[in-house]
Amino acid sequence: MRTIQSDIAVNTSASLAVVCALIITLSIYVYEDLYVDFLSEELDAIAGNLTVGLMRSDFQNSSFKQTEVLLGLDEYDYIERALVFDNEGSLLTRYEGQLQYPGGSDKKRILHSDNLAGLKEGIHHFETSLIVVKYIGDEEYRLGKLAIELDMKNELRASRWQFIVSTVPVVMILILACVSITTLLQKRSLRPLSLLIETMDSVVKERNFNVEVKIFRRKETAALSNAFNNMMSTIREQATRDREKNEQLELNQIDMERLVNIDLLTQLPNRQSLMSKLSNLLSEAQRKNSDVGLLFLDMDRFKSINDSFGHRVGDKFLQEVSNLIVRSLPQDTVFGRFGGDEFLILVENINSVETLSSLAKELKNAISEPLIIEGIRLHILLSIGMANARDANYDSSRLISNADAAMYKAKESGKGECVLFTPAMFAEMQRQNNISSKIAEGLLTGAFYVLYQAKIDKRKCVVGFEALLRWEDEELGFISPAEFIPIAEKNDKVSALTRFVIEKVCDDLPTIKRDFGDDIVVSVNLSPQDLNHVEITEFIINDMESGRIPSKNIEFEITETALMDNFKTANDFFDALKLQGARIALDDFGTGYSSLGYLSKLSIDTLKIDRQFVSQIGCSSVSETITKTIIEMAKALNCEVCAEGIETLVQASFLLEHDCNMLQGFLFSKPTAVAGLKGDLYHLIESPLLT
Repeated sequence: MRTIQSDIAVNTSASLAVVCALIITLSIYVYEDLYVDFLSEELDAIAGNLTVGLMRSDFQNSSFKQTEVLLGLDEYDYIERALVFDNEGSLLTRYEGQLQYPGGSDKKRILHSDNLAGLKEGIHHFETSLIVVKYIGDEEYRLGKLAIELDMKNELRASRWQFIVSTVPVVMILILACVSITTLLQKRSLRPLSLLIETMDSVVKERNFNVEVKIFRRKETAALSNAFNNMMSTIREQATRDREKNEQLELNQIDMERLVNIDLLTQLPNRQSLMSKLSNLLSEAQRKNSDVGLLFLDMDRFKSINDSFGHRVGDKFLQEVSNLIVRSLPQDTVFGRFGGDEFLILVENINSVETLSSLAKELKNAISEPLIIEGIRLHILLSIGMANARDANYDSSRLISNADAAMYKAKESGKGECVLFTPAMFAEMQRQNNISSKIAEGLLTGAFYVLYQAKIDKRKCVVGFEALLRWEDEELGFISPAEFIPIAEKNDKVSALTRFVIEKVCDDLPTIKRDFGDDIVVSVNLSPQDLNHVEITEFIINDMESGRIPSKNIEFEITETALMDNFKTANDFFDALKLQGARIALDDFGTGYSSLGYLSKLSIDTLKIDRQFVSQIGCSSVSETITKTIIEMAKALNCEVCAEGIETLVQASFLLEHDCNMLQGFLFSKPTAVAGLKGDLYHLIESPLLT
């Protein structure tokens, strides 16, 4: 692995080598220039001596003498040739030096002899040669011209090589010396860093953070030493904090596990804990071939307590009820909150289902007395569904489903009841699941349709209709609204049905208005879930504002029970509907709480008398009295009254006699498709029913 020290040594050596190479190269160039100057001076001196010798010879008459003088150049091995010319430029004598060229061939001359004759006196530099030209004789008595050519290329090469050979070894020795000295200095400078590295290695190996290093004098190493010591101090502090946090986490672990499995409001096991306990009980029971019982508890009308008195009262009510149940349960049971107002009781090692029934009766006795919460007297009603593990094949999900189905059967039986699961309920539950799964498909395929039942006044005029949803499935056949509406409500699908009815009524209204007048009013039923479903309420308000839903021709009906279970939400929504000009009808009045105080807080346009009172007219004086009272109260509140379920002339005559505004029932018309309404109701014009 490479180190900083090796990198510095390599970089230093490379830098020195480059610098030395540059210096040597520059020195060679300077040396060559100086050497050329030296050769030029020496050649000029040689040429001067030769011209003196040539003047003393018989210059014009003896070429032998001239040659003899030029032969003196033999001692200069770098002189290539010498030429003597007369004043007219004619070559008199020629001297060739002893210089040999590679391959034995003469080098290509830079200048021909005729060109040399034309050169002026002086030193002339060419590519590979140096030529000196000297005049022979005085200027007044000039005899001719001497030209000496020197081979500068070979001379420079030899001189350069001699220079390199003599200097490079010295330079290499200097480089090695510098590298050695630099390495020693580096080791000394990097010693603090090495100590730091050794200390860090010891920290990693020994996991000991209580170490410090010496602060060195140099600025960089001092800063690094301080940083290391600060880092160790920070690590020690963080380690201390982490240790304290771990200790705290360990202390909180038990509380956290408890909170994960405990319902914070009632301090009972929550859904997660119940499912875990149930799974363990079922596994153990299946192994031992024993049985486990399950009671599914639901508080009836708990939502109305929250809506009427607030969540604080509702929470305290849940706490008090759960405390009562805990005190009445045997030791071998597990009681927990499944969610909302639903509770589960797990009973292990039951001998028979009668054990569950007996326990349910004890629970009902324990909570038979009303509770006083913040001065409010509240009655407790529990619907209890019971099931056992053997019937569910020891499957936890199926066991809970069985108990849930039995609980809903208890609610259907009239609140506050206890019902034991039977296989017939499973078949019913399967049918309910089948119906629930087919609702969306039915809306897409046109299996749902809307019929209209007329409302008649005392003049035998049709003053309104109630839109009634019907469903004809290819596989299941005709399904009653009394069956599929509760299933849709339970599975949060009823708002899709409500929207379908509203859109269909809007599509049919032009035909209805054409046949029965522009002021005709069509009633549409709302489910309790619609009031809490933001999408459906916004759809209604937005479409009224846009005119898609003609508000003056629409009346929304909701049951008294649904209203009381969603009083505040319903009241706010009804206020928004009234602002748009729609009408509000209270259906099944008198069958719910029979509380009249809330009526003054609502903007109700119509009260509908339930068929259970209408059906007893002529048979029960009590029902007749209740009916008359409802009509009189409605008049006092400026509300119209509509009686539904009229099937006999006696019922119709009684209602008209007591000033009931609208009559609805099979006596006048059955629910009919929009296309057949006009023909179906034509008989009313000539009918003697109301005369």
